[in-house]
Amino acid sequence: MNTDPGQKAAVRLDRVTKTYKLYKSPRDRLKEALLPGDKVYHQPFDALNQVNIEIMPATTVGIIGRNGSGKSTLLQCICGIISPTSGEVEVNGRIAALLELGAGFNPEFSGRDNLYINAAILGLSRDQVDQRIDQILAFADIGDYIDQPVRSYSSGMYVRLAFAIAIHVDPEILIVDEALAVGDIHFQARCFDKFHQFREQGITVIFVTHDLNMVTRYCDHAYLLSHGRLVTEGNPRRVVADYRKLETGYEVLPTDGAAEEAAHVFDLNPYEVRYGNNKAAITGGGIYDQDDIAVQVLHSGDSYRISLQVKFEQPITDPVFAFTIKDVRGTDIAGTNTHFCDIQSGEFSAGEEVEIHFNQRVNLNAGDYLLSFGCVSLAGGELEIFDRRHDYISFQIISDKATVGIVDLGSKISITRDGKATF
Repeated sequence: MNTDPGQKAAVRLDRVTKTYKLYKSPRDRLKEALLPGDKVYHQPFDALNQVNIEIMPATTVGIIGRNGSGKSTLLQCICGIISPTSGEVEVNGRIAALLELGAGFNPEFSGRDNLYINAAILGLSRDQVDQRIDQILAFADIGDYIDQPVRSYSSGMYVRLAFAIAIHVDPEILIVDEALAVGDIHFQARCFDKFHQFREQGITVIFVTHDLNMVTRYCDHAYLLSHGRLVTEGNPRRVVADYRKLETGYEVLPTDGAAEEAAHVFDLNPYEVRYGNNKAAITGGGIYDQDDIAVQVLHSGDSYRISLQVKFEQPITDPVFAFTIKDVRGTDIAGTNTHFCDIQSGEFSAGEEVEIHFNQRVNLNAGDYLLSFGCVSLAGGELEIFDRRHDYISFQIISDKATVGIVDLGSKISITRDGKATF
């Protein structure tokens, strides 16, 4: 990542490994501590395994991965909360970290008291806090609750106050672990405005998140962890693409940067609604990108193939194949079928299997959606349902730009002044 060999990294991890000892019971822990001999009562577990990372100043970096991949352990090593079992961690700059919601807050103290205590822990004197308290309170925006015990706070109020304190202690490196997921959309917008200001000021921002839109939209660089190992890094969009391979069952190996594909399994919805007369059965389906890779995380504006497989139990003429996309509230967003497209699908015999492919650009905005499939007959104007699978799988749309509503219309903007186009 370092394009300037003379520039010093803000954070550098060199072959960092963090190994924990896992015991089946407290008794085994005690035996290993007290009994002499070479017998081992624990199983080693590598939360991190030979991780190499170099994060340059003035960059916004996202760290992603499944639960248990080692993300939080990595941040704790960077912050010095835990020490690596082996390897080196180098940090150049003052760190402000949000690793746990309201960490260090005393629930019986007021928000104001906790503000002064936490700011002191982060290195500010009382006079310095007095100079910044108006800014901190304005950013936290919790009103009169600032003088109430924090045990009365909602989780959103906790994180707003903690984040407001952290960003006003003049950090050179800001580390955030999922804290922004709690704030509302207005608070998140203010946070990312602050991130842009930090970048201009040369401050490094490192955050862990499951929100892939945050990574593609705001990050300069991204890292993907899996089972404690760094499997890929680089352009956020490419790293997110590797993450979606992991999510759909492909294994991304850290050997030479290449992705080795294992047999995939779509993450099916266990609560799908299925019904029909069983003359034909939808045996499978899903979404595939332009490289024929199964995906459940899609990038807005890219082209994909929605496919379903059908097996016929009886001879059927001109069945209608369909898909529908709904949002999480159950509203139909988009969909089509072979009947709407004036396609006569033909005759199929008992035992025959067929694949149907719908190829199109997906212009949905960022969000979570559900995909349904259907196979029916409209012979003689009568609807006969062979098989319908409502909410068969879920999928997520990510986007690297902000838009409003459900669909990105792909607007091209021009501005004309005095008869001349200026943009």
